[in-house]
Amino acid sequence: MASQLHFNDHYKSLLDQLPPSMKKDVWLRLTNRKNKPLSEEQVRDGFEKQLEERELHVQQRENNIKKTIEAQVAEERKHLKDEYDALKSRLESEYNNCMVDMKQKIYSFKHQLEEQQKSGSDDLERQYKSRICALDKSNAVKDKEIGKLSASLSRSKNEIKDLKHVLSSVKKTIKTLDDIIYSKDQTIIAYYDGICSINPDCIDNTIEPTIFYEKEAKVLWTRWHDDAKDDLNI
Repeated sequence: MASQLHFNDHYKSLLDQLPPSMKKDVWLRLTNRKNKPLSEEQVRDGFEKQLEERELHVQQRENNIKKTIEAQVAEERKHLKDEYDALKSRLESEYNNCMVDMKQKIYSFKHQLEEQQKSGSDDLERQYKSRICALDKSNAVKDKEIGKLSASLSRSKNEIKDLKHVLSSVKKTIKTLDDIIYSKDQTIIAYYDGICSINPDCIDNTIEPTIFYEKEAKVLWTRWHDDAKDDLNI
């Protein structure tokens, strides 16, 4: 009885491991053999064979799934690689086109800058030459004016020198004339004093002279000389 229970438990555990389709197949076989019961060994061998077949089928199915997955992965990898290569090729082509376009633009921009620089240099050179020419003309005119002013200044200096010489000569002449006048005045005074000492009665001192003459004739002549500047009738 104990062995029967053990057999039933073992049988139940085996049944639990089988899929429903296999259980159905086994049930059909058992019902077909209800009049021919199987021994424990036959049942065990049948189950083990079916389990081996099932495991083989599952293993084969797993292998097929694995191969299918590997094939799909390989195909997807190839597809991704093709897309990557196409994208890389397109990016390289765009990069090369951008580089060519950039080089052309840089060359064009450089050429424009060189032309502008050359044009600007030519304009600056023309302006510089024009200004230098204008400055040369202005300097020539100023040099002529400076020459004229120098000549005029030289003439003025010579004239001033001549005037100083003439003024010095005039001063000497005036001094000589002052000395002569003073000498004559002293002579007249001496004659007057001599006449008065010889014959005092011949001169009437009570008569008021119409014009008063100072004894210092030099002072008188100096006063007349100063007055002559304002009165031309003196």
